[in-house]
Amino acid sequence: MARLQSTNILDNAPEIDRELDETSDERFDRTEFALEALEILRPRQTTVAVCEGARLRVESGRAWGRAPGERWAVLAVTPTASRRAIMTAVAALARAPRPYALALLEARARP
Repeated sequence: MARLQSTNILDNAPEIDRELDETSDERFDRTEFALEALEILRPRQTTVAVCEGARLRVESGRAWGRAPGERWAVLAVTPTASRRAIMTAVAALARAPRPYALALLEARARP
């Protein structure tokens, strides 16, 4: 039986992984920012839990026992994640184009 090891996993989106690893020294409430990004992009039929984690990541799956197409997701946000990294993770969760999500972020940042 094959074993799952990091050497035999194909990474289909290495550029997104690098963006999720982006950090920032800027002081802001990252969890609050993630919640605001979720409010803006509103992932359809998805219940999302946001928590602090050691690495910025998104995990999701089908919500069994609920209507077809319903999903659950966990968004773990690090204490040093950049705004861009958080928005990229939320865009992936919402299945929104990254340029669109980043444009929303930029527009939100302007006074």
